[in-house]
Amino acid sequence: MHNIESLPLLLKELRLRAFLQNWESEQQIALDDQLIPGQYLAKLCSLELAERYERRIKNMLREACLPKGKSFESLNFNEFKGIKKPQVSKFQSDTAWLNRAENLLLFGPSGAGKTHIASAIGYALVEKGIRVRFTSATELVQELQRAKEQLELFDALNKLDRYAVLIVDDIGYVQKNEQETQVLFELIAHRYEARSMIITSNQPFSDWDRIFGDNMMTVAAIDRLVHHATVLDFKREESFRRKQALKRKATQKA
Repeated sequence: MHNIESLPLLLKELRLRAFLQNWESEQQIALDDQLIPGQYLAKLCSLELAERYERRIKNMLREACLPKGKSFESLNFNEFKGIKKPQVSKFQSDTAWLNRAENLLLFGPSGAGKTHIASAIGYALVEKGIRVRFTSATELVQELQRAKEQLELFDALNKLDRYAVLIVDDIGYVQKNEQETQVLFELIAHRYEARSMIITSNQPFSDWDRIFGDNMMTVAAIDRLVHHATVLDFKREESFRRKQALKRKATQKA
């Protein structure tokens, strides 16, 4: 017969955190409610799974690097011109688009809310247990460029494959030089029909030659992105950020 005094050590060794935290209190509840051992065990298993899920989501949110506060709960679709809630919420509710390696491309002027919506989708996907990474286009390109200089670009691209969705913000700010545009194109080609991307841009496709420089590369990049993609165009007369700032200012004065 095993000594019950050793149970905390056994649970700790097995890394059953929820079991360790709850077995005594749940044991008393089971005794009071006259539960059978199987019911007591099932409750502890349920608590363990819930704790592991919560811990996993926290870790995924940490590695996703999503902007704080930019979730669906803080979105007001009445603020957006030309974008309706169903156009966006389908990327939250139905994840089949990820299985098809489809992309979402968000176009519009600075401050239109593109980053907020991209981030909100990212948060929703993480809550479903899907790995996401958010990064500015400039930061990502510099990261890949350093990897290429060290002859590790292939490995760097493969590491990004761990993310079902790569959110690349403000692609229009990538500097137009051969080194940066080359690694950006290689990223797009690498993820084509393999992994999904969400890209925001303040420049329409017609101006993407300012990003890539080479017309053939520009056309090839656009073809790969739009082949399996949804394009949302934000047509906003007033900056979303400016409007929110004015609201805050008015509230403070009141």
